[in-house]
Amino acid sequence: MRTINRILTVVAAVSLAAVTGCAAQGGDSSAPPPAASSAAPSAGGSEPAPDAVITIEDFTYELPVSVTPGAMVTVTNADSAPHTFTVKGKGGVDIEVPGGGTGIFPAPDAPGEYEIICTFHPQMSGMLVVK
Repeated sequence: MRTINRILTVVAAVSLAAVTGCAAQGGDSSAPPPAASSAAPSAGGSEPAPDAVITIEDFTYELPVSVTPGAMVTVTNADSAPHTFTVKGKGGVDIEVPGGGTGIFPAPDAPGEYEIICTFHPQMSGMLVVK
């Protein structure tokens, strides 16, 4: 079941990236960015529970103490402004979360401490601990 959730999350992320990329090439630049999508609902009609949750509120990351390698992490943006959750260096995580929206990403597979920033608001930073 966990593998299916990861596959659905990757499919949703790739679809969102394709739509966003097409809109950026010739779309209306005044239109708001599309909402980040979470994993597709399961057959029962409800979405799978995330392994970890990160909240962005008042231009601050509220991070769990740690997440497990490869865990599915949900980022909820309680602000009205869009933000990114970007791992600096080799973390491989860079998602945009619109105001009031959510996004999902798999945590890095390698344990460690990963510095994070919002590329829109560089004063926003934190540390994602994977262990």
